[in-house]
Amino acid sequence: MIDSKNQDIATAGWNTLAGLVSSKDDKDLDLNQIKNLLDRATTTLHDQPDHARYAMNSFIIAVGSSIKSLTTHAIAAAKKIGPVQVNMGNTACKVPDAAQYINKVKAKGALGKKRKSVKC
Repeated sequence: MIDSKNQDIATAGWNTLAGLVSSKDDKDLDLNQIKNLLDRATTTLHDQPDHARYAMNSFIIAVGSSIKSLTTHAIAAAKKIGPVQVNMGNTACKVPDAAQYINKVKAKGALGKKRKSVKC
């Protein structure tokens, strides 16, 4: 799904991955694959359409916040990517800075806390 040329399908794929890492126990996840996906997001995020870019940023936040063993890697990826620009239309919505967001979760002592469910 994340390889789709259709922006909506790629976005759904990245959002699904973010939901999985946010809700599944780490032992049930392929952490090497997730690390590879972080690396992929680092090198390809800025080449993607708006919605996919936003979803990839959310994936980085989800990994860094939900998987303690990959937090440092996710923060490094977010810093390498830098600010993510997405056309949000004529709204006050903003794209969260992934490194700052993860560090806020860390400061709250909530790293590794998993969601009980994922909502669409």
